[in-house]
Amino acid sequence: MIGRRIATLVATLLAIPAVGACGSPATDARRSERAAIAPAPAAATSAVRGSTRAVAAASVRNVPAAFPLPPGSRVTDLSDRASGASFTLTAPDPQTVVDFYRRQLPLGAFTVVADRVDQGATSLSFRDAEGWAGAIFATARRVTVAVKRA
Repeated sequence: MIGRRIATLVATLLAIPAVGACGSPATDARRSERAAIAPAPAAATSAVRGSTRAVAAASVRNVPAAFPLPPGSRVTDLSDRASGASFTLTAPDPQTVVDFYRRQLPLGAFTVVADRVDQGATSLSFRDAEGWAGAIFATARRVTVAVKRA
């Protein structure tokens, strides 16, 4: 039941132009590889490995420069298009990820517009003033993130 809800939510997020990560097949760069990405506190230095830079400095390119990842994040199922990106975080654990985003998004350039918990699944929707919108969906096993330029 929850698996179907997750699939429906992710499919909906990817299909909605203001939130999903839609793009044409010709411009899609689909990768299903694991990538260790460092966290993104307020530091501004950028080196791909061992950095404290935002996601954009690592393998996820099409997200806002200020979008952070929790410490120890491991990205899989990456779909990185010019219009935005979607990916799954398999580490750290989902509750740590949700707690991180609840704290960090409002501290940066983002406004959390929805924070819902329903039958063991949590969803956060957010946006920024530069036209980016996104959603984070967490279950007991994984976290899916979708960010798109609105």
